[in-house]
Amino acid sequence: MTFDYQRRILGYAYEISVRPGDAVGFKISLEDHEAFDFKVVRVVCGVETPAGAPYKEVEIETDADGSHAGRVQRIDAGSYAVVPKAPVLDRLSSFTFQAFVMPTLPGDGRQALISRGSGPKRPGFAVILDGEGALSLMVGNGEELVTISTGVAMLPWKWAFVSASYDAETGEVELWQEPDERYVGADSYAHVTGVAPKGITFAANHDLHIAAWQVGHHDDGRPRMAGLFNGRIDSPRLASKVVICHEMSKLARQNPVKSEWVVGAWDFSRDIPTSAFPDLSGNGLAGHLVNLPTRAVTGYHWDSSCHDWTVRPEHYGAIHFHDDDLYDAGWETTVTMTVPEGLKSGVYAARCRAGDDECYIPFYVRPAPGAKKAKIAFLGSTATYLAYANNHWQMDEEKAEVKRGRIIAYTGDEMFLHERRDLGLSSYDTHRDGSGAIYSSRLRPIVLNFNVKSIIWSFNADTHVTDWMEAEGLDFDVVTDEEIHYEGVSALADYSVIVTGAHPEYWTTEMWDALTAYFDGGGRMMYLGGNGFYWRIAYHPEHPGTAIEIRRAESGARFWASRPGEYHQSFNGELGGLWKRIGKPPQSLVGIGTFATGFDRCGWFVKEPGVEDNPRAAWIFDGVEGEIIGDFGVV
Repeated sequence: MTFDYQRRILGYAYEISVRPGDAVGFKISLEDHEAFDFKVVRVVCGVETPAGAPYKEVEIETDADGSHAGRVQRIDAGSYAVVPKAPVLDRLSSFTFQAFVMPTLPGDGRQALISRGSGPKRPGFAVILDGEGALSLMVGNGEELVTISTGVAMLPWKWAFVSASYDAETGEVELWQEPDERYVGADSYAHVTGVAPKGITFAANHDLHIAAWQVGHHDDGRPRMAGLFNGRIDSPRLASKVVICHEMSKLARQNPVKSEWVVGAWDFSRDIPTSAFPDLSGNGLAGHLVNLPTRAVTGYHWDSSCHDWTVRPEHYGAIHFHDDDLYDAGWETTVTMTVPEGLKSGVYAARCRAGDDECYIPFYVRPAPGAKKAKIAFLGSTATYLAYANNHWQMDEEKAEVKRGRIIAYTGDEMFLHERRDLGLSSYDTHRDGSGAIYSSRLRPIVLNFNVKSIIWSFNADTHVTDWMEAEGLDFDVVTDEEIHYEGVSALADYSVIVTGAHPEYWTTEMWDALTAYFDGGGRMMYLGGNGFYWRIAYHPEHPGTAIEIRRAESGARFWASRPGEYHQSFNGELGGLWKRIGKPPQSLVGIGTFATGFDRCGWFVKEPGVEDNPRAAWIFDGVEGEIIGDFGVV
């Protein structure tokens, strides 16, 4: 018997919290089929469990119902930087590149530091680490491609100064690879010269790339990248002549950089909350980042005297690139659906079916502006869903069964994700180089933890609460983390009570302040979860609600730990980590908080003597029989 766990339909929506009248674009990838059937459903209960409620959905009529053509849409994971094409780059012939570099996976294939138009069929160059991890320069004239290498592998997780130059008049190439002297036992120093074709002018009308090189374009026009770098790059400089190694080394320590032969001098310590970075050369070669490489990380100049990038940004001049970073899958919109007028607030999903294959894309519908609101608001913990989205931990963690205290049976979704690494990581995962995944985006297909008919966790666990409220005849609206973050207390003010789901764990400062203001104004909450209000996070400042950031600082249930000096969030500069570590424990907000966590088995609670006589709590226990509470359920 074969277990087919492949997903031939994948998709996501750019917005996950909408109102009646809004247009929602769904981005679908279809494999082994030419068309699929599209239908919106209201999700009553998101997953069927042997001991609980069955899966339930209700079909909704929309303007997008019916069959739609589809195609395979690919994902290009991996982060890099782009400096757009410019005349000053077109004039480049002789050049010198330098930077401080910390490779984290040297020897794991060829990895680019900087490139422009490099390839066997077009003039170009690329400064790279070769397959052995040694600094190398690739130079080509469109007919011949030459690679010169130091032949000495760089050290993993160690800083080094690197320099590569090409003399167009003589064809001479020179490479310098100097490890940081502060590391005892560093033995990766190298200095070599070589010869390449003479007289090359490099690839006019091409972008310049840092941490990758371009190998062409996809059919939809997007660039095809290769040679993705794993590691940190600090203070990259590009000159229009051959420069003595140590002369360039001095330039690396100067901001701003002023010299007639300096083409580009990029400062990654500026504009840290954004995807942009400036050029200090005066040539206007500012660039942008693709797929959210990690910022606010310690650079070459960090000396441990400061642990806050907002205080000494010059100590945080590095960007950490990964070949498995992913922010935006970049898919084309396949179906656009207008949310029907009068549609009740609730939990919904776009259902896509082709043959025996199906895909659900969840989203929330809020009340229309000016519409009468229910007295109850259910909190959709969308930030927490993102933190757990596409979690690989059970498959990747070598001690997973020891930590769980049981034999783990993998689901089909987990097996599928294990094969499809291009779908990105959760904040519980580590990158291939072992560094923690601090960003998590919703602009990608989310197979696990924000999807129906999956495990009883996060989103699906929360639908058991909404199913119960619907069965009890309770009228409710939904409000998500995004509304609380961006609209503040006004998103909650009209409701008599807020009902949480099973796990409202990840909270921004804006969300915390909004909930505090709601309580101060007389609002009430039914906190039906556990491990809530635990981690402090931030939302992407440029693209609202699309990505979150987590720094796992000094303590807590950490599946990885942030490195020293990197506890402050890049998105807003705040100290990350546990809320209680900054003096705001969950107990101060909701009266209870996590003390410790275990996953071996579920326990129960025993009523304290006399609790039913307390007038504040008596109504809670009305109809509850016995002394033991919680020795049953679906989890």
